Amino acid sequence: MAFSQNRIVCTALTLCLSLFAFQSHYCEAHSRETDARPHEYQVTMSILYAHGDSQQVGVRARALLKYQTDSTASSGNGVSLAVIPTMLQYQDPAYRLNINSFDDAGRGAALAKIVRQGAQLRGDHKVATSQSQARFKAQDEWDAYLAKQGKEAARALAPLKSLFALNPLIPQTQWQAKAPSVGDTLKLGNLFLIAASESTPWQITAIEGQWVTATLEQSRVQQGIENRRYGLLRFDSHTGWLDRLLLVEQQEKGDRKQTRRWLLAPKSTLYVSDMLWQDEGSTIDDSGFPLEPEDDLFEIPTLSMTPDDPDASLPMMEPDQGIMSAGWGGDDIELRYIHGLVAGDFATSVEYQNIQLIDWRDREIDLPLWRHSVRGASALEGVVSSGVNLLPLGWGESRAKLEELYQIRAEVNFTPVRTYTEQVSWQALLKQSYRFGEATLTLSALNKPNRYRLTVTNRGVNSLSPDFNGLNGKLGFEAPVGQGPKWLTSTEQLLLDELFFRELASREQASGEQASREQTSHVYILQLAEVPKSLSILHGEQLRDRVRTKAITFVTQSEYEANLANPPLTPASRGSFSGDASAKAKDRWQFAEPSVVSRTGNDLYIPMPTALAEVCRPQIDKGFNEAGKSVQWRLIDNGRGQSAYVLASQDGSRRYFYDKSIQGSIVCQGRPQWQSIGQGDKRRPWLVDLTPWLSNLDKRKAQVSRLYRSLLITDAEGRPLSPRLPKNVEELEKALVEGRFLSVDGAASSAAYLSIGDEPLSFPYQFKLKPLP
Repeated sequence: MAFSQNRIVCTALTLCLSLFAFQSHYCEAHSRETDARPHEYQVTMSILYAHGDSQQVGVRARALLKYQTDSTASSGNGVSLAVIPTMLQYQDPAYRLNINSFDDAGRGAALAKIVRQGAQLRGDHKVATSQSQARFKAQDEWDAYLAKQGKEAARALAPLKSLFALNPLIPQTQWQAKAPSVGDTLKLGNLFLIAASESTPWQITAIEGQWVTATLEQSRVQQGIENRRYGLLRFDSHTGWLDRLLLVEQQEKGDRKQTRRWLLAPKSTLYVSDMLWQDEGSTIDDSGFPLEPEDDLFEIPTLSMTPDDPDASLPMMEPDQGIMSAGWGGDDIELRYIHGLVAGDFATSVEYQNIQLIDWRDREIDLPLWRHSVRGASALEGVVSSGVNLLPLGWGESRAKLEELYQIRAEVNFTPVRTYTEQVSWQALLKQSYRFGEATLTLSALNKPNRYRLTVTNRGVNSLSPDFNGLNGKLGFEAPVGQGPKWLTSTEQLLLDELFFRELASREQASGEQASREQTSHVYILQLAEVPKSLSILHGEQLRDRVRTKAITFVTQSEYEANLANPPLTPASRGSFSGDASAKAKDRWQFAEPSVVSRTGNDLYIPMPTALAEVCRPQIDKGFNEAGKSVQWRLIDNGRGQSAYVLASQDGSRRYFYDKSIQGSIVCQGRPQWQSIGQGDKRRPWLVDLTPWLSNLDKRKAQVSRLYRSLLITDAEGRPLSPRLPKNVEELEKALVEGRFLSVDGAASSAAYLSIGDEPLSFPYQFKLKPLP
């Protein structure tokens, strides 16, 4: 009986243990199944050298890496990952090595054939990747290459291998033993094959749902070299996969520094790869920290402000073409669309969709692209543009396909913006922050009298823009305080902000592809001579329920500029425009009586607008000879709308004369006056309708030169605008858009043509030139 009972107990215990083992095996298998999906990351690194004020990038590299768990090579002690690069860019000027996955020829071809096959990462559940656990699938070829290149090759190519060395799976013992909590430490081993002699633990600093953030910070002096390390990472506590990471390691001795930076982020994360890839090292400074109270400020300038547009009717999708060109460094494809022209600030969201590469036969090119950076619409010196940067994926075959590229087509989605201005009491702003939706404007008084800090934070669809015009005093800008230690460069501080602290739209959208950043902040320092009663604030609201979509064809820059119906890529000069300059601009519309002028008493000239130079000519009644021949008036044109008749010898070699007299008259065909022909086209303000002027001309016979002599076109601030003309064209008819529009290099606010009355005019002159001193 006892034996029978023991059998029952043993059977039950065996069944219980079997069920427990089955459940454990099921959970482990289920966990592996959940984690078995491929994970694709962008990995970017660069090495920066500094010697005093001189900085230089030694190595820069970036790759798209796809990680896939390898069940055949995994065991109970760890997980093996297959690492496949779908894109690689690597530059090492010192080693004269350049590898591009989409052009894997040249000196880097041998290495490209090795690394394109990928690598194998072997990790266990206790520690992270170490150097011995990262092996290329073509490891024999790698070893043979290093042996052939010599003993320095392994050191020189360590940065290349470091791209493949990180295991993005946090060891299970670091996150499965117990629920993570703030203050816990993680031992992650030797990341990226850096030459650290010991493993410094990472400390958990934040937990948000399933996301765990950990920080690494270390500083020590060893053999006279100050070693600094700083890192920040975030991982998924449910799966153990890394979400993003930034690691900076710096060695400094005297005035020499070496800084190595690595970042890892999901493929869909925008901007960050470009920020590190394009960093040239000119940002090693203490920027990113507040201005000291005694820092110099500058006089508050007078700036153009965007007109109110309460109906969001500003035309920003008129052009049918955009520009395709090589991006930074010439390796990627940049698409840029010029939306239009504005007088002041402008910003909104823009998305590029359904991008198609087209060959000269009008066939689509099958080439996958990585959209690594996008720019929403924003105004730069009056030109509103947006853009997207693309990198081709694949190995080798991309170059041949890109050689067939003729144009690119895409759908551009534009979000209209409703803008209006309000006056807000200065004292009310000092009492509490001003809010408009999610945007805030905060004004605070500083210790120095009449010194203020104005902070503007724009979020989501709302924006605020202060108008400083009319304020009497000085202005400065204060960069935001960096989130990391002070020794980080401004680029590294910006990367921290972009990766971990900025509220990106990608956190709200699974794709992560949003055309504008969700949050921007600006801090101004004001030192005022007198306190104003109010501040003018421009409000902007993106109307996402009224998105406009248009199919755009992107062509080469030369083809784009040849189509004068397109807006200008760069605006007319928009330098400081003082009140005196504005007054001079208004004087252009008034014709003064021409007269002779001398700067030294021994020269003589007659200044006049170029428009008058052909209808008003000086005549000499009583002159004198120079070298046996009579002097004459020579016309000089400065090419900017102003000309002058200069008194000179017949061969033009002499322009200074002594103890001579001259008299005569300036004869004009009739009284000149400007006849208004309105302003730029409402939808396309860079085009001016010349119909009223053309009605008095035979445009088939008229020459392009008449545009400069007979037209005066200015923008809203009175700046003269210049015609945009096709190359090697003299006939006026061929220079016009749609037979009647003149394309100019800005937004035309006023346009007029010169008309001459029927009654001739004469203005006498006489002048006595000074004798020799």
